[in-house]
Amino acid sequence: MKRKVLFVIDSLTCGGAEKSLVSLLPLLDYDKVEVDLLMVKRGGIFDRYVPSHITIQTIPNPKGAKKVWAYICRLCFSFLLRFLSFVGIKRNSAEVNWTVRKSAFAQMHKRYDVAVAYQQGFSTYYVAQRVNARKKIAWINNDLNKIGFRESYNRPFYDKMDCVVAVSEVLCQMLKNTAYVDSKKLCTIYDILDPEVIRKMAEEKGFEDKLPPNSWRIVTVGRIVPQKNYTLAVEAARLLKKQGLGFRWYFIGEGCEYDAISELISRYGLQQEVVLMGLKENPYPYMSGCDIYVQTSSYEGYGLTLCEARILHKPEVCTNFPVAYNQIRDGENGLIAEMTPESVAEKILQLTNDDKLRAYLVENTWKEKNKTAVTGRAKVNALLLE
Repeated sequence: MKRKVLFVIDSLTCGGAEKSLVSLLPLLDYDKVEVDLLMVKRGGIFDRYVPSHITIQTIPNPKGAKKVWAYICRLCFSFLLRFLSFVGIKRNSAEVNWTVRKSAFAQMHKRYDVAVAYQQGFSTYYVAQRVNARKKIAWINNDLNKIGFRESYNRPFYDKMDCVVAVSEVLCQMLKNTAYVDSKKLCTIYDILDPEVIRKMAEEKGFEDKLPPNSWRIVTVGRIVPQKNYTLAVEAARLLKKQGLGFRWYFIGEGCEYDAISELISRYGLQQEVVLMGLKENPYPYMSGCDIYVQTSSYEGYGLTLCEARILHKPEVCTNFPVAYNQIRDGENGLIAEMTPESVAEKILQLTNDDKLRAYLVENTWKEKNKTAVTGRAKVNALLLE
């Protein structure tokens, strides 16, 4: 008999966890597992990549008196968030959401052999307290301290898990030095990428711009949120313009800071140099069409787009968030900058001024072999079937 497996994720909008999940799902052993996917909401750009034989569900809306109670909980959540912000108390919104609204989410009646929370926060809380499963697994794909989670709040949820997966060795080691998770439960499974799929998707239609002669095309892909530190990128762009570099820097993504970043671009008079492209369902033609890929994140769990850019053989610059060193060897397959506009601009100029360095970095990307589709598949299937 096939094992019944449930994956839980907030949605399949843009993001590394979402992209990793839709890359993983086709690799499961469907002769041995039957998979349901539960989301808070449908309609994300990765929805269409979910294999057709997977049953997609959304968390059911309450009815009758429970619907009224859920509405009251939602209002209380909104009020509490505003109040905490007003009095200067920082709390992660996922923690506040579960604290206030958990009573509005009913217990799942269907019993599973394995339930997988594919994100920290709501997915983990829901699997821990509302899902019936013989075995429970949680994925952690971000630096919990950096995103404002508290060890004391999250530890009871992770204690209910049989296994906790970190998406990089560095992240796993960081978690071992905290009290979020019993270190004996931790293991590492890298975010899954299929190089052949990425290269094939990169062949689709991309840039149609006409850059001035001797201009450089720079690309950054990611949600426009504080974590990705687009303010730093705009500040670096201002320095590059002052130093006379001809370039156009494309930001591909959407997020809560979109308007603020757009305003900053206008304030600095960078409308010709920095272009907000919005969300692209397939960002790979734009990554493939750039001269330099840049990631200015403050923190990451792994940094999936860095790996994707190297799969497409692009010289890249990234800031020195801890897990960057899990995949970037500074001066070998990329450049690592300090988390300042001056350092980011300096590294970009270093690449534009040194043809040999650029060629050397690109040459080394050809030597890398991304085997996550093979190793990740084996590890995940083992977790689900053991």
